[in-house]
Amino acid sequence: MVQTLFKLFLTQRLAALASTESLRAIREGLLWVLPCLLVSAGFLILSECARVLGFDPQVVGFLSGLHNQISSVIPLLVAASIGYMLAIQHRLPQLPVAFLCLAHVVIATFVLREYPRASATFVLFIAIASPLLNVPAIAWLNRFRWTRLVNEDLVGHNLRGAINMVVPGAITALLLVVVLSLLLQIPYVAQIQGPQVLDALQSPYGSGLFVALMNSLLWFFGIHGVYAMQPLFDVLDQAVALNGAALAAGEPIKYLLNNGLLGCFAFIGGSGGALCLLLAILLFSKSRSMRLLAMASLPLSLFNVSEVLLFGLPIILNPRLFIPFLLVPALKTLLALTVVQLGWVSPAVASVPFTAPVLLNAYLSTHGDVAAVVLQVVLLGIGTLVYAPYVRAIHRQASEGGTVYLKSLDMTFRGLEEKGRLRELDPVLASHKALARQAVQISRIQQISDYEFYLEFQPQISTRTGLCTGCEALMRARDSQGTVHSPWEFLQWLAQARLMPDVDVWVASQAVRQHQKWRKEGFALPMTINISSATLTDAAYADRLVQILAQAHGQVSVEITEDALVSDVQATRQTIQKLQAIGAKVYIDDFGTGFSALSYLHQFPVDFIKIDRSFVVAQRDPKGAQVLTGMLRFCEALNLGVVVEGVETAEQLAFLNTGTELFIQGWYFSKALPGDQLQRFVREREAAQV
Repeated sequence: MVQTLFKLFLTQRLAALASTESLRAIREGLLWVLPCLLVSAGFLILSECARVLGFDPQVVGFLSGLHNQISSVIPLLVAASIGYMLAIQHRLPQLPVAFLCLAHVVIATFVLREYPRASATFVLFIAIASPLLNVPAIAWLNRFRWTRLVNEDLVGHNLRGAINMVVPGAITALLLVVVLSLLLQIPYVAQIQGPQVLDALQSPYGSGLFVALMNSLLWFFGIHGVYAMQPLFDVLDQAVALNGAALAAGEPIKYLLNNGLLGCFAFIGGSGGALCLLLAILLFSKSRSMRLLAMASLPLSLFNVSEVLLFGLPIILNPRLFIPFLLVPALKTLLALTVVQLGWVSPAVASVPFTAPVLLNAYLSTHGDVAAVVLQVVLLGIGTLVYAPYVRAIHRQASEGGTVYLKSLDMTFRGLEEKGRLRELDPVLASHKALARQAVQISRIQQISDYEFYLEFQPQISTRTGLCTGCEALMRARDSQGTVHSPWEFLQWLAQARLMPDVDVWVASQAVRQHQKWRKEGFALPMTINISSATLTDAAYADRLVQILAQAHGQVSVEITEDALVSDVQATRQTIQKLQAIGAKVYIDDFGTGFSALSYLHQFPVDFIKIDRSFVVAQRDPKGAQVLTGMLRFCEALNLGVVVEGVETAEQLAFLNTGTELFIQGWYFSKALPGDQLQRFVREREAAQV
């Protein structure tokens, strides 16, 4: 139970985190820049192919330049799209706010112009973070009259909205300048200094784990890991050069950890080992949209370009992918270092571009060691297996804790398949909310899985004879402490879990069993059970129901509600005909409270009408009395039997004594009773009428 509660708490908190407005705006904003990322990455791949094929350097430079130019505006587009989403949420004019967020990034770039490392590191992060702060600030400032430059009655809506953004936009821009200027007073922020000595690589496992984790962690928050740790990556580049020089001089290779090892084995497909994620999606995902995105990203990931997935899934600030995004590169780094240290694979001794194709980069970096290619394939498989459960979790049926056996009902509940798809309007939010709903549902089913379910029977008394002529079987539940729970509570949970057909079959079996027990004791009393629409319209369950009730030889009839009659008319009519063929009668329950009730009386061959207690209570009012009287006369004209529910007072009973035989069900005569007590009640009524 404690484990279940903890899991429920965790999934609810995760759903709450995923549903925060800021994360939703980020996911939408990043998704909108995906076409630009694809175009930019395409030019990068073309430039690399041109370089490998020996094209004119001017062609290579031209293609590379196009990639750089598009990449330079990505932060602007990100800021504008996130700002647009947040403007919708805060009910601000969307385009003016989006352009203000774009302007904030331009301002930040200008303030950081003399600090290239800080600019390269933080501009994308500022593009993501500044709208999250500035748009709510603009919305707050816009509440004050002194920030509005235009009277509401003087100009049109669009012009008024745009002009009234000027003062809030100027204030937030000024605050951004002040904050960045203060941060630049901190030497570490201004220069982004880091360990620039090769001594940092003397502990390859610790340093490698640090680099792999920090790069992924920074990218998870939208900060370019290589830019943020540029001094350390410079050292890693230098280590490759020193390894090459040592190899040429016939000296031992000193630096196992270097850029070649990380680029070839840790970041296969880009940050987070993106190629492993792609393979996991293609192998294990059931989502067509995810698979299409993976197929579109695959050619780019073969050149270690992962931005399409980072922005498209997205991975940035996606709580679900946080753990594997950090774990996969770290695990592959440790495994690669171990294999290289054991001498099974040669260390990296040649610098290759980060965009060199997968497999080829490992071969070239190790001077033609085929074992390096084999290691890369093995690590791809391991990383794919690590990502697999996270990919499958989006769609799989909840098997752990998702199967609950209800002992008393002798039936099993299996958690519903998660409905959130990664490529819907808000993929992560939909996925997490679906998981949270499923967790709540499973928790409720687990809560009632140990209940003892049983039937009680409420008598129905004839107004003509005063005898008990029938009863309704009602489902009850008792927990391990002996507390009896309201059926409205657990029945709605079972209905939400789509278990009502199983419940109906169980109730039918128990009712027939009670009838057979009474018959052995020399007692007989017709009874009715409630049947849901899900059972009536499911051919398999309907046939099981008919087979069970046939054993009672017409002594167990069924009550169906009006919603059941409108779900599938043809299937419902067929089931009713099968029930009547075995001698069972059909009642319409709660007549007059639901849909177009009168139309059912000529569509379905029903035998009895059960009038809801709301009409009995309403008879105090003159119009209510007329309605109830009209309903009784109507049923009499159609020669339908009538059961009136909810009769609790002598006044109500007296109103119903019209001379026509009615059957009264209510607390005035008796509450629902266990089977043995019902026998005594029936005999006492018979004795009282003698």
